[in-house]
Amino acid sequence: MNQVDNVLEVKDLRTYYYSKSTVVPAVDGVSFTLKQGESIGIVGESGCGKSTAARSIINLLDRSYTRIEGGEVLFHGQDILKLPLNEMNGIRGKKISMIFQNPLTTLNPVFTVGNQIGEVLSLHSNLGKKEVAGQVVELLKMVGIPSPEARVNDYPHQLSGGMQQRIIIAIALACNPEIVIADEPTTALDVTIQAQILDLICDLQAEKKMGLILITHNMGVVVRMCEKILVMYGGVVVEQGTTRDIFKKTLHPYTGGLLATIPGLNGDQEELYSIPGYVPKFTYPVKQCRFCNRCTHAIDRCRMAEPPLFEITDGHWSRCWLHQSGNEVSRDGA
Repeated sequence: MNQVDNVLEVKDLRTYYYSKSTVVPAVDGVSFTLKQGESIGIVGESGCGKSTAARSIINLLDRSYTRIEGGEVLFHGQDILKLPLNEMNGIRGKKISMIFQNPLTTLNPVFTVGNQIGEVLSLHSNLGKKEVAGQVVELLKMVGIPSPEARVNDYPHQLSGGMQQRIIIAIALACNPEIVIADEPTTALDVTIQAQILDLICDLQAEKKMGLILITHNMGVVVRMCEKILVMYGGVVVEQGTTRDIFKKTLHPYTGGLLATIPGLNGDQEELYSIPGYVPKFTYPVKQCRFCNRCTHAIDRCRMAEPPLFEITDGHWSRCWLHQSGNEVSRDGA
């Protein structure tokens, strides 16, 4: 692929957490590309580094304990990690925006929703007050808010959780960004409302030809919404490829476990599969396969050295020593 086709290139991104005694490699060498209008899902359990990777892309991190230690984030070929704060602020929210997972912590309770959407427009455009007000109403219509002329004066607490999330989407899309990062955008919502919000994001992405980076722990959601998938575990990518390839031929035991958690359509499962154990917190440097303590395929080599990403077929990668021995991985990772 020609590099000019890529809107975004993330190369060997490394973001570490620091405490007095330990260094945690929260993101430890993540790389991927995103073309215009393309959708990519970053999936894994809580603690795998998904949200840290997303926040690192737009350099939105708590610097009291977090540092980007290496790598590049190229937006149209420019490394935006090296930009001064004022230039980065011109990209963040305008060219690359983010949909956060919790409306209660994202929206300001003392300002109306119209004021909060209008603030983004005023900050990143030359529109006058009257034009901003008109554009706010249009954005509320776009995200499906009923009676937008009246709702523009509502405060967040006057709206349901689903409507609050639509306001966050309106804020994210106010300036027609080229890339939207959606970080667990439906976690705080009821199941029925989740489907509506996901459909809305899909429709708007297709209509506006935006690049989408979807962060989620739900493999079913990412299979439904994304063209490409990055499976993260312990701060690294363990499998990467097109959704079709990963769903058709699972390569990594962890991916197999995630796919096994998706309920079957026939409803004859007595009990849903769950991956045994939990995601440990690794300290730098890591000298083993990060999944080996939960993996039924683990061999001695897994505990002695971390495997690289092997390219098994064109564009389909997996971080597992099994690929040197030709072993297969079943859907449940067993």
